Formats: sequence, structure tokens, C-alpha cells
Amino acid sequence: MQKYLIHIKRITQIAIPIIIVEAGHQLTHILNTIMVGKLGAIYIAASSLASYLFMIPLLFALGSTMAITPLAGNAFGANNIPECKRLFSNAIFVQILNGIFITIITLSIGFIIPLIDPDAQKTALAHNYYNYLALSSLPIVLLFTFKGYLDAFRYTIYGMFAVLFGNVLTICLNWILIYGNLGFPALELEGAGIGTLLSRITTLIFIIIIATITPKTRKLLIIPKFSHIQKNKVKEFLKYGLHIGTQSSVEIASFTLIVIFAGWLGTQSAAAYQICINIAGLCFLSTMGISTAATVLISNYKGANDIQGIKEASKTIFVLTFLFTFVFSIILLAGSSLFPSLFIEEQDVVKLASILLFMLAFFQIPDGLNVVVAGILRGLLDTKIPMIFYSIIFWGIMIPLAYILAFILKLEIIGIMYAVCIGIFLSATFIIIRFIYILKKLQNNK
Repeated sequence: MQKYLIHIKRITQIAIPIIIVEAGHQLTHILNTIMVGKLGAIYIAASSLASYLFMIPLLFALGSTMAITPLAGNAFGANNIPECKRLFSNAIFVQILNGIFITIITLSIGFIIPLIDPDAQKTALAHNYYNYLALSSLPIVLLFTFKGYLDAFRYTIYGMFAVLFGNVLTICLNWILIYGNLGFPALELEGAGIGTLLSRITTLIFIIIIATITPKTRKLLIIPKFSHIQKNKVKEFLKYGLHIGTQSSVEIASFTLIVIFAGWLGTQSAAAYQICINIAGLCFLSTMGISTAATVLISNYKGANDIQGIKEASKTIFVLTFLFTFVFSIILLAGSSLFPSLFIEEQDVVKLASILLFMLAFFQIPDGLNVVVAGILRGLLDTKIPMIFYSIIFWGIMIPLAYILAFILKLEIIGIMYAVCIGIFLSATFIIIRFIYILKKLQNNK
């Protein structure tokens, strides 16, 4: 029990700042949704469409920034600080090119928005908002490169300060620019895009300042130089980044298509689905924090070749995840009729969102396990097979099933949510089986 208490302490020390970051991010997203929602349901639907479409290429780009955490974590576990610095220097050059490339790609993708939804007013609003999100690609990629690197050393608190600063700034700028406060013109949804872009640039500057003025993080940094670039390091980032990025983008792309399906069913369905996902996202905070902590802690143990530490930490992670997600399931069930009314006053949307939230409450536990086990596997640098699992389950099963249930069997948005829940359950099942296999393999190879 003493060993597990030590793991609980380590996990919570790493996870709490991550949870606060995710809480701040979700709260910011919810407040922005509420501010946009006061303009009308069509503005929520347009911002939802733009945001989900933007996340497809962005999450692919962020995959390589996520790769820095397990790679640096393994080097740190082996007490090889020079290797950590080499990884950091190579990561910065890779991510600058990555961010520029993704900016070009995202701006190009924006031109298809008018083609994917029949509502011309909604797609016009979404396209304008989307362009500002696309321009924020480079700063957000570099921001998460710095944050992911510091996370590998369990210094998650610095990323927390930076992201919370950015969240507060986003809310303030959006309040000013959406409604035209403090003498500024009312730019509505375009104002939300401008505010997001400015806050992401400022947040990147903020985290660089924090990392360079803090003594214990400054000694882990190095000024990137072209002479530091190593072919094998670049290959590592590209390999693990491709796997993690594909896994993330496949998942978000599938949910983007779900949003598009909901939009085909009408503005009310799209708004209800977005409200439901926003509320469920708050309950997702603990598992996101535990998942990042799992990646960091497990990568440290793997670098030190501590198989027993991996086993004990993994068991602790499973128990904590189950407890948190069980509590949140109860909260969602109890508040399924109340929470949607905080977002919008249109009663038809509130009623529909309540039904969707009630359904999603039953899948909080498998969804949580899905996320944290994926984090454990990233710490073990096992990323290829999970990528394949996610691709098959979300695109080969969930998306076709959602279309069949919603449009062929006429279950509409309820059918879409059935498909989402089935996809979550299948992905959790297969990712847990994969973890058991990898753990046995590590034990046999020791």
C-alpha cells in the first residue's frame, strides 16, 4: 500500500496542473460558447463546425509535439540530461517547419467549408472564424512543444501558468471583440477568432519567458542551432509524431464528421450535440490530467528500465481513473436536465441536449480508461498499433454506423450518439488488450 501511495502522490503532483489547464481550457471554451450562443444557435453551430474542422490538421501537427514528452521522459528516466537538450533543440526546428506547413494546409482546407453544409449563412460565419484559427497554428504548435518538454521533467506547473494566462486573455479579448465593449466595434464571431489568435501568440511568448527565467527549467534548455540537428532525432520525432498525430487526428476527424452529420439534421441538432460535448468535456478533465501524468511517469520508469514501477504505477492509474469517471457519471446523470439550460434558452435544444447527455453519462468509465491507457502506451513508446486501432474503430465502425442509424434508420441525432458510445466502448476494449500484451512482453524481455 505504501508503494501505491507513493505513485498516487507522484501522479497527482503531475496531473493536478494538467487538470487545472484542461479545466481552464474547457471553461474558456464553454464561456466562449455561451458568449457566442447569445448571438443565436446558428453562431454556436458555425463555431462548432469551424473548431472541429480546424482540429483535424492541428491535432496531427500536435502529435509531434506530444512525442517530445515520452522521448524526453525516457531520457530523463535514464538520467541523460544532454540527450534531453539534444531532443529539445531538434524539436524546435522540426516544430517551426511543422507549424508553417500546418498553417498553409489549414488555410487551404478552409475553402471546402461552403461545400460541406447546405446552410450558406452558417458556412460563411464558420469560414471567417476558421481563418483566424488557422493563423494561430504556428504559435500553438510551438507553445505545446515547450509545454510538452517541461512536462517530461514533471514540471507541469509552468505550462499551467502559461495556459491559464492565455485562457484569461482569450475570455477578455472575446468579451471585448464579440460584443464591441470598451469602445471596440462588435465583430461577433469574427471577434472570437481575432481574440483567440492574439491570445495564442501572447501565451507562447509568456511560456518562453517563464522557462528561461526559472533556474531549474533554464538549465534544461539550450539555444537551438542548425549544428544541433541530428537525422536520427528528426526521424524519431517524425515516427512517433506521425503515429500520435494520426491517432489524435483520426479521432477528432471522426467527431468532426459527427458534427457535420448533426448539422445535416438541422441547427438544433448541431447546437444540442455541441452543448452536450462541452458539458461532458468538463468531466473529462481528470482523465486528461491522469493520461498526461501516465505518459510522463511511465516514460520515466521505462527510461530507468523499472518494470515493477511500470506495473505499480499502471495499477494506480487504472484505479484513480475508475473512481473519477464513476463520480462524473453520477454527476452527468443527475444534472442531465439542468446543465444544457445554462448554455441556451431555446427549449427544444435544451431538451435534445439533455437526452444526449444522459446517454453519454453511461460511457464515462470506458472513455476515461481509453484515454489514460493510450497515455500509458505513449509513455512506453508504443504508438503504431494504437494508431491502427483508432483508425479502424472510429472510421471503419463508428462513422458508418452513425450514418446508418441517423439517416437510414431515421434515428437522427439519437442514432449518432448511439454510434459514438459504441465507438468509445470498442476503442477502450482494444486499447486495454494492447496494454496487457505490451506489459507481458516487457516482463518477458527483462
